Amino acid sequence: MKFLRGPAIYLLIFALTAIFPGKIAAAPPALSEALPTARAEAGQPIPPASSAGGKVLMIVIDRLTLADLSPATRANFDRLPNFRRLMEQGALGLMNCNTAGSAGNPENTYATIGAGAHVLAPGTSALGFNAGEILPGGAGRQAAEEYRSRTGKNAPRGAVVHLGIARIREQNAGLPYPARPGALGTVLRKAGRKTAVLGNADTPLGPRRQAVSIAMDENGLVDYGNVGAGLLTKDSEFPGGLRTNYAGLLREMAGLPGDTALTVVEVGDLSRLEDFKEDVLKNVLSVKREEILREIDFFLGQASRCIDLKKDLLLIVSPTRSTMPPGEENYLSPVLVAGAGLSPGLLSSPSTKRPGLILNTDLAPTILRFFRLSVPGHMLGQPVQVLTAANQPAALSALQKQLALTYTARPCLQKGYLIYQLALLVAGLGCVFRGHSRALPVLRPFLLAMLAVPPAYLLLPLLPQPSLAVLTLELISLTAGLIFLALAAGRRSPLGSLIYLGLLTAGLIVADALLGSPLQKTSLMGYDPIIGARFYGIGNEYMGVLTGSLTVGGTAALTLFPRFRRAGVITLGLLFLLAVYVLGNPRLGANMGGVIAASTAFLTTFLLLCGIRFSFKTVSCLAGVVIFLVAGLFLIDLQRAPEAQSHFGRNAAIVMSGGWPEVVDIIKRKSEINIKLFKYTIWSRIFLASLSSLALLFYRPVGVMAGVKRAFPDLYKGFLGVVLGSIAALLFNDSGIVAAATTLIFVVSPLIYLILTEQCK
Repeated sequence: MKFLRGPAIYLLIFALTAIFPGKIAAAPPALSEALPTARAEAGQPIPPASSAGGKVLMIVIDRLTLADLSPATRANFDRLPNFRRLMEQGALGLMNCNTAGSAGNPENTYATIGAGAHVLAPGTSALGFNAGEILPGGAGRQAAEEYRSRTGKNAPRGAVVHLGIARIREQNAGLPYPARPGALGTVLRKAGRKTAVLGNADTPLGPRRQAVSIAMDENGLVDYGNVGAGLLTKDSEFPGGLRTNYAGLLREMAGLPGDTALTVVEVGDLSRLEDFKEDVLKNVLSVKREEILREIDFFLGQASRCIDLKKDLLLIVSPTRSTMPPGEENYLSPVLVAGAGLSPGLLSSPSTKRPGLILNTDLAPTILRFFRLSVPGHMLGQPVQVLTAANQPAALSALQKQLALTYTARPCLQKGYLIYQLALLVAGLGCVFRGHSRALPVLRPFLLAMLAVPPAYLLLPLLPQPSLAVLTLELISLTAGLIFLALAAGRRSPLGSLIYLGLLTAGLIVADALLGSPLQKTSLMGYDPIIGARFYGIGNEYMGVLTGSLTVGGTAALTLFPRFRRAGVITLGLLFLLAVYVLGNPRLGANMGGVIAASTAFLTTFLLLCGIRFSFKTVSCLAGVVIFLVAGLFLIDLQRAPEAQSHFGRNAAIVMSGGWPEVVDIIKRKSEINIKLFKYTIWSRIFLASLSSLALLFYRPVGVMAGVKRAFPDLYKGFLGVVLGSIAALLFNDSGIVAAATTLIFVVSPLIYLILTEQCK
């Protein structure tokens, strides 16, 4: 049992570097039981407005939480009968609130909804006014006059203007993707549809008129509305002394012209309360929040009677996530959609392909599609869909808890794993250079642990995860179990451990992707819906792991079983094709950068295994095959409906319509992301450390790499293929440094492992 000492030491080190106490929470129900199994692509789109016409009413309840709408967390939910009625009639979802800046800034979140793309608008919330409103400190100057002096355009009587539109446009001019503030209002105006905005979130600290940025056009103009102080009432019992005049809001709604197509109503009391949360006792905050919710519920009942829910669309939106009560993990905001013939269920979107999850950039395309208007290419979202599902609040609560736990756990556990990798590289190289081959029995489990963590991360969602502490212990236990099995597989040959971990990891990733990625969606090494970089398919982290594990595991098997080499090469080639298919299939969430990187690694390895020498002609053919493969996948994706296309397909369509300027924008965006990640992510240190280790091992100790090449010829070819694939991953992925680093996980550790093994002979 001496070989178990290594895992025990590893567990201790990993625990010290990775475990940070987490808050114990009730275990959420299994997501497989709470959420529908149907893919988001099978969801029903929101029916468009009939020829007789239809209207959209968006009621903005900023800082609303899912707990406010969940009977399980509210003993007095019966006191909110209108919320309950609308939830029973409509579809509920969680919304990612990311913007081009801070997701906690309402100025950004509101403007992002109006743009249909992530934008910025800091410092502009106080610049929305009724056209006839007298500006504060303006010597009697009306907002319409100031608007004309700033934009050169006239504001009709009864309109609402945003005096900060020039500032907002300038703030977003440098974004590395097309983003046009006020895009929703612009498209509606060009189609002859009128917009209106009512209400505000003003406090004694100043105006809060960010709702204007949802309905305004590109010139900061809204056709109708009232965002003035007249829609407030004084209340000495409320923090700050100002509250929403709900009766006034209802009168304004009833008085809007009949041709109003989109009405945005700001119900500002929850956000006002949040502005004063640090100056109010917790028990008072709780009481006031309950009072506000009951008043909003009554308002909803009255407001919903102002529209025809059989043909009109009602959106209840919380643009900015709440930070109340302190400690609650409200990383996503609730969205409720009702009316227009909708069936009850969960919201989803082709942007996320996740039941119960949409983006804030999806709202503008949803409204345009309802009005039968084309969604412009610069809007990054997609129209939302509805999946039939029962018990929406419970399902979404389970989803939110799981995502919040993963989001909280990822930084500390990933950092522990990466620090471990760096320490192990230093220790391993030290043993190689000093010729301490006797250290191999101690180092072996440590080296295998580096390979065992990625599959352990992937298997972790199969276990209940009530808290960060339990999750960490489960991760350690899974990793230890995989190390034990790998050691058992490598008793006769060190290659056995590499074959086991390599092919097991690759098999798990491919199988999970074919099943819709249920494990990767909540894996610590998967993508994060809260950060919002990716929502489906195989992410860059596991793309790199798949490339390295399949190549190294497969070539290690060829080395260990030379009798079956010919059949093995053919089988490995077919496995390579399967992996590329899974990475590039639009229905599985095409990762085109991953296709290029993996194809480079797989083709290089396969050609080397077939004895083909590399020349300019060979490299040209290799590049041609990769380009042909990507082009074929692109053509397949382009034939699908726009809402079913992958991110790659939509970018390609934008390039086809916009030409070379769009290509330049995409290249610029990818370069900026990679440069930023290279500066700030610890993965860049892992990548540089891995490359430096490989460079050192090629020259020192003298002849060591030549010895590995002689002893393990096919595996050596696999190493070369993976290194080239890592470089391709760096060049062709948005977060290329991460993909490049994870690709090399299955090179450096096995290489040190084999060198020390050879030194023992």
